[in-house]
This record gives sequence, C-alpha cells and structure tokens, in this order.
Amino acid sequence: MAGNVFDFMKLWTQSDLDSERKLQKFLLMGLDKVVQGQSDVLSKISIGPAIAGPIVRWMEEWGYPSQIKAALSGDTMTFSGYLFGREIDNESVKKVIRAGTILERPSDGIQAKVSSVDGLRAAVVAYGNTSLSDDESALSWDIIAEVWSDYRDASDPRALDRIFREVGTQIHAETFEIPKTRKNTKYEIVADETERQISALLEKLRRQLAYAVLRSRPYHDGSEFVYGNKTEEPTMCGICTWPIITQAELSNPSVYVNKNSAALTKTDLDDLARYLWLDEHADYNKGNWWIVCHPLTHRYIHDFDIAYRRMEKSDKGVGFYVDNFDAKIGKSFPILSDRYMRPDVLILVDFDATKYGYFANDRMDRKEIPTQGRYQRWLISFQTYGVVVRSPRSNVGMIRGLPFAR
Repeated sequence: MAGNVFDFMKLWTQSDLDSERKLQKFLLMGLDKVVQGQSDVLSKISIGPAIAGPIVRWMEEWGYPSQIKAALSGDTMTFSGYLFGREIDNESVKKVIRAGTILERPSDGIQAKVSSVDGLRAAVVAYGNTSLSDDESALSWDIIAEVWSDYRDASDPRALDRIFREVGTQIHAETFEIPKTRKNTKYEIVADETERQISALLEKLRRQLAYAVLRSRPYHDGSEFVYGNKTEEPTMCGICTWPIITQAELSNPSVYVNKNSAALTKTDLDDLARYLWLDEHADYNKGNWWIVCHPLTHRYIHDFDIAYRRMEKSDKGVGFYVDNFDAKIGKSFPILSDRYMRPDVLILVDFDATKYGYFANDRMDRKEIPTQGRYQRWLISFQTYGVVVRSPRSNVGMIRGLPFAR
C-alpha cells in the first residue's frame, strides 16, 4: 500500500467496505499465509472451515485389533490386557474372538483355532499341523483368520463403539496505542511510526499463533481438560498436546517414549515408526507424514552415521544436513525443524489428519478504545480453534525428554 500516515489512518479509522478490504489486506497481508510462511510446521497444516460453537467435536472409533494379549495353558487360552481403549471384558472379546478364529504366536508360528468362547477364556485346538505349548506369561497373539464354510450360519455379529473428541477455541489479542506527538514525528529509518508499531505487533500475534498451534494445552481442572464455555479463559489444543491426551486414556510407552535426557538415536526413530504402525495401526501408505523437531534436536540427527560419511575436496560447504530419515520398516520420512517447536520433544505426524481454523466472523477484529488524552488506543484480536487431529493415536507419535541445550 503506497502512502503516508494520513492514508493509513484514513483506512484505519473508516469503516466503509473499500477501506475495510484494503485494511484487512494491509493489516494481515493474509495472516494465514504470513504465519505459515514463517513457520514450517504451520505451512503443512490446512485451514479448516469457520465454526460457530465453543468447541469442535467429532466422532472416532477404535479399529479392530490385529493382535490380542493371551496366555495359553493346555487347551485353554486366557485373554488379558486392553481392547478398544479400555480394560478387556466379556463384551470386547466378543467383538474380536469367536468360534473359528485362528490365532498365531509370532515367536514360533504355533497356530490355535478357537472352538468356543466363555467370557475371557477360550477353548482352542492346534491348527495347521502345529502342536500347542504353554506360554510362560501372557503375550500378544496375531489374529490370523476365521474358518468359514458355505453352510455356516452367521453368529455373534460385531459392531464398533464410537467416542467423541473435541478441541476448544483460543482468543489471540493485543492492544496498540500511539500518542499524537510520536505519530507525527519523523525518525531516521522509520518513515511511518504507526505502520512500524503495527507491523511489530502483528509479528508478535503471528508468533503467538504458531506457538499455540504447536504447544497450546487446554485448561485442566485437576482431573481432565476443559473446553469451551466451561472455563472463562479457554485455550486451544496444540499438536504436541494430543499424545498427552491419548496416553492418559491408554498408555503405550513405545509411541510416547521418554528419553530422560538421553541423546536421540537412529534406533529411537526406527522404533517410533515401527510401533506406531504395529501397535496403533498408522497407515504410512497414505497421508503426509513428517518428523517434526526443534533445530536443536535436528543437530543430533545431522550427526547420525557421521563416522561413515566423507567430504570431497571440491566441497565448498562445511558440515552435514539430513532432511530425510529412512526407517527400517521401509518408509522414508522427511524432517521438519521449526524454531517454534518444543526443544525437548520430537513427533511423527500425518499432516493430512490435522487442521486448525477460525471462529465464525472472528478472523481479525479491531476496536478503538476511547481515551481522555492525546493518544489513540486500539484492540486487535482474533479467535482460533484446534488443532483438530483425526485419529490422534495412530497419527501422532512422540519422543520426549530429549536433551536441551541452547
């Protein structure tokens, strides 16, 4: 926008459509585009539709497991552990195991066919030319298949239960004031004092939004997170908070790894990718998967296998840069380092399952506050929701407790 203080203040104080359109363009310069351009992570997250409620709510369901924890003794198998996010019980077993189900012990390939099910116990027989042997303790058996014939009647129909997930909104606001003397004074390298101050303020709001999308946690009342109008000052949910929420429901230390200040290793990243796929059924064949970390954490990745690398005499650069990690499960994950990320954590996330957005009719608002002196005061604010992560258990894994050094 060309012009001087008079041109800017004309747009700032008038409310006609043309002035509003130009001011929005000048103020925001496309707030989303600028924020996303300055944050590598936010540039990967799509902007969702505006919402008109204090929370965003959606339904999810736990998928059918590919394994079940059980202990074999003689011809009886006793089930234990968790199914569908809660402690196993008679009803949850019925959704997974029934007469004809074939289970296989991964360690030696022993297969057992279920003859009948009674609560948490099942009568089994050896199957596929294998011989049964007792388990020393409960372990995970793979659910292979079910034996059917053309004349078998359907029994024990199955259905998945659904749960609700939700995120709240957060208001981002700043006040701006400028006295007439300062507004009308020319400074060296500062052509327009008002424009200079607002630009700095908007940069602070952009940084605040980036931190919120990555790190913000909803208000916690001591027992659970509280969203929406249940608290006077609600806050949104950031990407790094989702593993905390899901692990409180059902802990899996293989995908919520605590390093206790030990250095990050290749094995850590390999295990995170493997167990997120094995235990939580992450689908790496679709989506937009990235490893996200702070630049201080990225330096450990830069040094992976450094003893096996070499530099040519013709190289004009010093040091190594790693922007992809090839996991042993056969998938390659690009690496994003973002200065707004928490230095002590690393996440593996599918960005196609994430989004944040704005409250209805609250994308950016400005309001002049009456004063009694020779200065002008304004309130700049907007309200966002998020971050929505679909199926967060299978779409976000975290390594925490990483060493931190500035």
